[in-house]
Amino acid sequence: MRAPGRCPTLAHFLGQGLDHILRKPTVGPLRPSAADRLPEPYSGPVYTVSRAAELTGVPSGTLRKWEQRYGVVVPQRTPGNYRLYDDEAVRRLVVMRSLVDAGWSAQEAARHVVEDTAGAEAELPRRGVEATDHRVDELAACARDFDVPRLEKALSDAFAGRDLVTVVDGWLLPSLERLGLAWRRGDVSVAGEHFVTAAVQRRLAQVLQAQPAAPVGGPRVVVGLARGCRHELGVLAFSLVLRSRGVQVTYLGGDLPLEAWIGTVTLLEPEAVVLAAPTVEDLPAVREAVEALLPLTSVLLGGAHQEAVAGPEHLGHLPGAGAVALADRLHRAQAS
Repeated sequence: MRAPGRCPTLAHFLGQGLDHILRKPTVGPLRPSAADRLPEPYSGPVYTVSRAAELTGVPSGTLRKWEQRYGVVVPQRTPGNYRLYDDEAVRRLVVMRSLVDAGWSAQEAARHVVEDTAGAEAELPRRGVEATDHRVDELAACARDFDVPRLEKALSDAFAGRDLVTVVDGWLLPSLERLGLAWRRGDVSVAGEHFVTAAVQRRLAQVLQAQPAAPVGGPRVVVGLARGCRHELGVLAFSLVLRSRGVQVTYLGGDLPLEAWIGTVTLLEPEAVVLAAPTVEDLPAVREAVEALLPLTSVLLGGAHQEAVAGPEHLGHLPGAGAVALADRLHRAQAS
């Protein structure tokens, strides 16, 4: 059983039944009645204007203004003339809001979003993580040359006999940031970036699997990403450090549907759930998941854009340190 109450706030990251939650009108995608069928081409989740405003943090009046004045989104309408927004429209609104918050004029931000949403998202300022290891450019170099032996050696050397918190916070995260910067500059191809991140994910999974089993009856934490969120390396590294500190970790991976999150947490009753918001595009789905899970257990959030989500405890921007802090709190709570 989970400990009562939520975990206290930690320093980038990270009573009601299932049926009742799934029926909440403000949680999750709109499910139209037979008399109000969705027009083509919507085949996935869609949202009313009020729900889109909640998920994006854009007031409904501003949302309509951006729609009418700049054409940022073009919602479909039901036979009853209600606006419906799909996930792509919500994504555009989130990027638009982030650009405006960063100081762009609405007109200029809208032009970038309409022309190239992914390119506009790449323009957003990013919080850097201070490197404590001089080898932080190794991964980007391996990505440029598709150098398998060099990549395997870099990963082996990084994890050889070193404290996992130092590896994750001092080398891995700064190295991945350098890799992402090289990709945005065009120095590394998409294939090269995938080549390296796939190898990193495999190595993290291997090291996680090699950790001793957590004590039976100890605290349990469920870790993963909301639907549509696929940048797993941060939460996987967090899970590794948390497991190394004697916490039972149920790792669910990326892109988990909301109903699956609710069902898993209802079944396992963990002491906490850890999610992440690595990109601006992840924010609507993360907000949706947080809203649904908060009535069930403590929710902690990491990732570059965690501060844009109200409600959960924020883990800070060092997953290793955040995992250690959470493990210490859980063990103290269980011992008291």
